Amino acid sequence: MRETHRLPSYSFGGHEVYDKVPEFTAPYGNKVAIIGGVTALSVAMPILRPVLDKEGIEILAEIPGGGECSYERAREIASMDEVKQADFMFAVGGGKVMDLVKVVAIELEDKPFFTFPTIAATCAASSEAAAVYTPDHVFFGMAFVKHPPLHNFINAQILVEAPERYLWAGMGDTIAKRYETEFSSRNREKTYNSQLGLMVAPMCAEPILKYAVQAIADNKAKKRSLAFDEMVMSVVFTTAIVSGSLREDYNSNVAHATCYGCATNPETEHKHLHGELVSYGVLVLLLVDQQMDEFNRWYPVYKEIGWPRKLEHLHLTKDYIPNIIDKALSVNDVVVSPYEITRDMMEQAMLKLESM
Repeated sequence: MRETHRLPSYSFGGHEVYDKVPEFTAPYGNKVAIIGGVTALSVAMPILRPVLDKEGIEILAEIPGGGECSYERAREIASMDEVKQADFMFAVGGGKVMDLVKVVAIELEDKPFFTFPTIAATCAASSEAAAVYTPDHVFFGMAFVKHPPLHNFINAQILVEAPERYLWAGMGDTIAKRYETEFSSRNREKTYNSQLGLMVAPMCAEPILKYAVQAIADNKAKKRSLAFDEMVMSVVFTTAIVSGSLREDYNSNVAHATCYGCATNPETEHKHLHGELVSYGVLVLLLVDQQMDEFNRWYPVYKEIGWPRKLEHLHLTKDYIPNIIDKALSVNDVVVSPYEITRDMMEQAMLKLESM
């Protein structure tokens, strides 16, 4: 059991959420370095800047994230005088910026940071983990800060005005947290923290099953609703509770391994979002594990919402199945499973999807 486990912290609402920023930053000082995507900063700063000015919080720099979360870019940012002199940092944008600021925080010996997501595609704004890439877009490995962001300011009005494809893909990735965690941890001794994560894990799927179709329609209409808000919290926050509570090797399995296999095709990797590939992997997992009741619950939703159900939806063909399986069985994700994941299991699952 962990000696210390820090849970994520958030405020949720519309633009008024940013009014709460001084309440949470006050214990740390009044100088901030803001790191974000160019588009994200253009959307968030007109709302955030007046709050900071009113409370006397000095912006030392607004720094563009610069693409991938890489150690090279993180060290470049960490070396800037404005960042060193800041009392805390703000991460504004999507998952790559959130992860980049985490690595900057690590480089600066746990410098405090707060998050301001502008798309609802991942739980990066609430989690301890950072996916690190090389500058030329190749996955390098995971890094972990000592705690989740000090506070996550979730402005759903900004999120609903973002392109719906981000929420669409984010929900696909979130579903996997429900099924991969149960599958990986099955028949294993669970600590208190793992039990906590597993109890919350169904909230990564059931609200999506109920609200996904309506949430996407509302996102397209740029209209906040109960359905949209529920989906934002499932993607941005609930997933972080689950992943942060569980052992790292309970967090991923066949769905993500399948995603990595599909992404070995350059066209697929370039044209499709991570969560989109993972959503296809969830169907593969359910068929591998013969969870037909769950598969039959989800398949009609997949058809209605447009998540991939066949390889052609990912710019792939049946001929690419061996390549997918080669990669999937080479990664650590499938090692911690209730039984051995075989090539035949995965091939039969994908062929069954092709036949439907």
